[in-house]
Order: sequence, then structure tokens, then C-alpha cells
Amino acid sequence: MKNIIRKFAKEKRKEIDCVKLSSQIKTNLMYFDLYKKSKNVMCYYSFGSEVFTRDFFDDKSKNWYLPRMEENGLAVCPYEPDKMMKNEYSVTEPQTPAIEDCNILDMIIIPAVCADRNGYRIGYGKGCYDRFLKSLNSNPVKVILTFSDLFYDTVYPDIYDEKADYIISEKEIYKV
Repeated sequence: MKNIIRKFAKEKRKEIDCVKLSSQIKTNLMYFDLYKKSKNVMCYYSFGSEVFTRDFFDDKSKNWYLPRMEENGLAVCPYEPDKMMKNEYSVTEPQTPAIEDCNILDMIIIPAVCADRNGYRIGYGKGCYDRFLKSLNSNPVKVILTFSDLFYDTVYPDIYDEKADYIISEKEIYKV
């Protein structure tokens, strides 16, 4: 079922004005109280038709961290604009050394192909984020960014899926 939803959502995303709606999602995030209070924020570096995040890193009030895919999961690395490189999947990743303690993160902004009202998402199918979130000892605020047209009643989560606390679209900040 997830593969069918993922395929449908990816096709639907091609019809969305990602630039315009991403701008509104960014505005909603910037006015979100928990974002304002967060100092150490992990966020994906957008590509393709994802919610655009690259200009988030201009917010100098935050310490930004980005994921890097490694053989056994995600490494969390400080963001340095001149130390970014595309991996084998054409995803731009940091080339800075990974931090030792991921429990310093106050907020994690999680990529999603689509999401549901129960706080679950469908990603790209590798499970990297779910395993990473399970590994944390702390409890950072977990936020999914998605377009409202890709916000469903359910995405049929399984036992491995980790739940987010909030979902932000261009229309709302939804508390799970």
C-alpha cells in the first residue's frame, strides 16, 4: 500500500507550485513558537519537488545540522555552505564531520513524500529517518513539512514508522 501511495504522491507533487507553497510553509515554520525556541535544528537539504528548505539556513539564530547517509544510517553534521556535495542519489549532503551527540537537537525537520493526520509520513523507502529517530535518547520536536494536497487521513504506517509531533503545510500548523 505504501508504495502505491508513494508513487501517487510523487506524481501529485509534480502538479504543485512547489516554490509558491514552500514559501508559505517557511512562513508558517518561522512563526511557529517551538521553532522560535529551538537553537539546534536538523533539517534536510531539499531537492526536486520537495518542500524547499535551502533558504532556511539563512536564519542565523539557529545552529543548523543536516543528515548525511552512511552505511549504517544517518550521520548528523553541522551545516557549512561551502562543504556540501551531492551523493550517489543526487542528494546534497554535508561533508563536515558528524557530531557525537545527536541529543543536542531541539527540533528535527523531516522530509516526506506525504504525511497523515496521525503524524506518520511516507519517505523514500529506506527507513533511515525512522531508525535515526528511534536511536535518540532525547525528545526533540519532530516536524514534517508537506503540501496540503499531500496530507492524507492515513498512510498506513507499520511498526517501524516513527511519529512526528507537528505537520506544517502552507495552510496550517497541525499538532498531532
